[in-house]
Amino acid sequence: MPLIDKPLPELLTYAGTNPRPADFDAYWDAALAELDGIDPAPELIPNPTIRSEKTEAFDLSFRSVGGARIHAKYLRPRNASSPHPAVLNFHGYSGASGDWSDFLGYTSEGLAVASLDVRGQAGQSQDSVPVLGTTLNGHIIRGLDD
Repeated sequence: MPLIDKPLPELLTYAGTNPRPADFDAYWDAALAELDGIDPAPELIPNPTIRSEKTEAFDLSFRSVGGARIHAKYLRPRNASSPHPAVLNFHGYSGASGDWSDFLGYTSEGLAVASLDVRGQAGQSQDSVPVLGTTLNGHIIRGLDD
């Protein structure tokens, strides 16, 4: 039996204790407009790490907010003749995109894989957006001192 601190009907409507900021919509409108205005200038560079008859491996990078280059590992089935499903991998806090070999099972089943190095973490993505406060490897605690 789960232990909860509120009756289920109350949990279903609970909105939390932090009020939504008054400028929430304006912030996201401006942030998405900024993103729409960026030329991502994507680059797809073959990576020789994986030598497989079934898989092609690439370093994928693109430009993002603050001019940062964002990196991902991209693997796909070799010589795929039609569109195919993809797996998108986002690592945990203070991690990175993982080892190339972690994704070979997916490509052998006909799936493409993109594994992002989240900016400000342990991977190759750049983190160029300054924020006041403690950073301990990333965004989770950035700005808390504000």
